[in-house]
Amino acid sequence: MTSDREQIDDLLTDYAIALDLDDIEAAVQLFTPDGGFEVYGRRFAGWDDLRAMMTAAPRGMHLAGRAQITVDGDRATVRSQLVFIEAAMTETRMAIYDDVVVKADGCWRFQTRRCRFLTPDGLSDRPAKLNR
Repeated sequence: MTSDREQIDDLLTDYAIALDLDDIEAAVQLFTPDGGFEVYGRRFAGWDDLRAMMTAAPRGMHLAGRAQITVDGDRATVRSQLVFIEAAMTETRMAIYDDVVVKADGCWRFQTRRCRFLTPDGLSDRPAKLNR
């Protein structure tokens, strides 16, 4: 039997691989139906918004670091590192994700994700070149 931490780590992996393989529907299903994602100073809420955001996002590879996971019953907070490399190899973005995940029907799902980018000035809602 896998532990909650292992299941949450699998959730993070499933998310990155689904996006890398352009399987938008699989990535969307990793969120609760009312789940939200904050990135570029915007909030996308619910599966329809998430689907639209992910469809419009550039394609590339998500390389994730080991996550800090704190489980409290059927709720957990997660902080993880990510490097995104665009498929066109024109840009690399380093980011920190702060997540709240919840366990429903025996499965861990994202309730909220917040992506902030590492810039020379610290964490920002936008990558460094977009801050100028």
